[in-house]
Amino acid sequence: MVERPTYEQLELQVKTLRNELAEQKREKSSLRESKDRLSQILQETSIPIFVIDNNHMVTHVNKAYENLTGISADEIIGTRKQWLCFYATERPTMADLIVDNAPEEEIAKHYQGNYQKSAVTEGGYEADRLFRDLRKGSKWLFFTASPLKDDRGNITGAIETLQDITAQKKVEQALRKSEKSLRILLDFVPYPIVVFTLDGRVYYLNPSFTETFGWTLDELEGKT
Repeated sequence: MVERPTYEQLELQVKTLRNELAEQKREKSSLRESKDRLSQILQETSIPIFVIDNNHMVTHVNKAYENLTGISADEIIGTRKQWLCFYATERPTMADLIVDNAPEEEIAKHYQGNYQKSAVTEGGYEADRLFRDLRKGSKWLFFTASPLKDDRGNITGAIETLQDITAQKKVEQALRKSEKSLRILLDFVPYPIVVFTLDGRVYYLNPSFTETFGWTLDELEGKT
């Protein structure tokens, strides 16, 4: 015969259940507060950012992201269209590779070796590339992607930051062009010329220097 629980036992069970429900409610409230804080932090930063979960679903983008890419939050949140800000057709973003815990060999394949491990975040990577299919025209972007993990170390998503470095790249290209023109000019100067870096190391020798003193650039480059 099954023994019926006493009133005190029933009361204890109800109290335990009530406490468990209250704890679940607190956890849900805490989770909502954490999400709200994350959203607030993302919106306040001037760095373009998007976040995906472990199902490759976009969960957050900030205003800086919208301004850079021309893609609105309403258009992309809740979708798997994170590729839309980079490419004309669907392909994995760096954040997607991070979520998949892709080996470095796969990351190298996607970015042709033009990447490096993040010096700031464990498991993160960074790269730069010219993207020609952005809605606001071609841009050079420097981007970093890092994993988001739970308390047990499991990957729950990834966060990717973007930085428009188009102006910087144009300056670098102009400097390289200027340097090339200067080298051509100095190569034809009929007297010896040596160019040093700011820290006093040999950077360039013209042919007249080699003819006069016998030293080549290969022998002296980088020396003080």
